[in-house]
Amino acid sequence: MNKYNWIAYYDDGTKITEKKEDGTLADSRSIDRSKLKTFQLLDGEVLKYSLTIHDGQRFIFRRRKVINLNSKILEVIYVVGFQFNDETGKNYKVLNYVHSGGLIELDDDRKDLIILPEEETK
Repeated sequence: MNKYNWIAYYDDGTKITEKKEDGTLADSRSIDRSKLKTFQLLDGEVLKYSLTIHDGQRFIFRRRKVINLNSKILEVIYVVGFQFNDETGKNYKVLNYVHSGGLIELDDDRKDLIILPEEETK
């Protein structure tokens, strides 16, 4: 049901793709966040979304499934963004909610996004 596949480009010029050469899918937790420079979502070969990560920002990525009462998946929403601390130490989260129809919403964490250990700001 996933509409988009991701590619992660690293600061050393290498990349990791969700679709491996053997046809299996990589887990997004395999992305080396310490080297991540650009993250992209593609629909086939067509670029639909791109995010550049700058120094001091920590990458965030999730897939959220919208289901009906019969547990049928109606849509997959891709939550992509970053968090950072400003010079006073205040934490901010900047997130894009990328819908399979092409709509992209810019928002914060909507008070319900749990930050994973690999996404924590150091």
